[in-house]
Amino acid sequence: MPAEDEPAAAGLDALQAEVAQPEQRPLALQETAPSGEEAEHLMPLPNPRPRGEWTAASPPLVQEVDLKGRSDHYAGRSLEGRERETRLRGGSARTEAAVVAALEWLVAAQEADGRWIGRRHAAGRGGFIEGQVRGTTGIQADTGLTGLALLALLAHGETQHEGAYAEAVSRGLRFLQSHQLPSGDLGGDADIHARMYCHGMAMLALAEAYAMTGDPEVRDALRAAIAYSVRCQDRYSGGWRYRPGESGDTSQLGWQVMALTSARRAGIRDGDQCLAGIRHFLDSVSSGSAGGLAAYRPGGAPTRSMTAEALVCRWCLGDVEAHVQDEASHFIMQQPPGVGTPNFYYWYYASLALCQLEDENWDDWNRHLQRVLLSEQRRRGALAGSWDPTTQWGPCGGRVYTTAVATLCLEVYYRYAPQAPLTAEGGRA
Repeated sequence: MPAEDEPAAAGLDALQAEVAQPEQRPLALQETAPSGEEAEHLMPLPNPRPRGEWTAASPPLVQEVDLKGRSDHYAGRSLEGRERETRLRGGSARTEAAVVAALEWLVAAQEADGRWIGRRHAAGRGGFIEGQVRGTTGIQADTGLTGLALLALLAHGETQHEGAYAEAVSRGLRFLQSHQLPSGDLGGDADIHARMYCHGMAMLALAEAYAMTGDPEVRDALRAAIAYSVRCQDRYSGGWRYRPGESGDTSQLGWQVMALTSARRAGIRDGDQCLAGIRHFLDSVSSGSAGGLAAYRPGGAPTRSMTAEALVCRWCLGDVEAHVQDEASHFIMQQPPGVGTPNFYYWYYASLALCQLEDENWDDWNRHLQRVLLSEQRRRGALAGSWDPTTQWGPCGGRVYTTAVATLCLEVYYRYAPQAPLTAEGGRA
């Protein structure tokens, strides 16, 4: 590699030092239960309607949101769009009632300063997952959890300006902005294994909020976040991992790609310089006769969760060819929801990918997904509307994580507009 292509050592060292010793935030997060005046400040806001058992017949709490004039990609999030796309793409009154109940629980769990605190909802209890000791990873991942909760609200058409939960969205966005470092880093106080995930999830929330509203304050925070991601991308593998400039992994890639894509749809192309590296990384983890399978890292064996995530990345880039899609979907369908350990992370990306197909694979996946998620959602008491953190990554992210991701799975019908894959000749199928 020519010398001029080497990363600037001083700049990279500074970024890595920043990750190791993040700057002090205006509101330092604590690992112990708050007390006194702080406890009062952090108490959840009142629930928008009395809690209790919900059923498919429960009247949805909805408010019309005007998405006219905005990207057609998000048009399905209006009230009319949700009703239409839910009907056309396999949702039902039961799935939408489950979404509404989940959003109510999330809003009730939000803190007065706009964040969702993982340690208050069983985060950071990872223990032993996939052969590795996870310890307390996720206990301080509040920016990432706030990003996920906001994404669930935004997917339902709620914004900081409109909708039944506009104030909750506004507070959540303000929390992310107030905890963003001058470098653009949104990782908060998360440990090294969760920090870049938190940055990517929070950046995606900012990107979708800006794409839906054009809010200039959100735009400025988003552009700063993208600038940080650009500096953190590994110049050799083309991916992202735990530290700036570290050789990438597919799991981190998905959040970065979705955020950069949402920003591009809103007219912000600051991350375009990352695209060539992203494509290089996807090629490096791909395998199979059509290149439709994907591993966690280059040289590894393909997994279904990474195959699903890589397929979503290719959808975002507009690079999915029909034979690649077919190989990936066939592999994914060998383990639908209900088979093996529940893994909402896998189901999230697989649902995004397969819903684009609108074929028998999607129909089959959707039946499995609804059966499991609807049966496992809490129906009574203070936890009504949420999902227990007993899934693959639930002990790390806690109840906010499982509830937000499950909700996003059930909002897949209208979250993004369908997009046809590329044919072998390069046109749209």
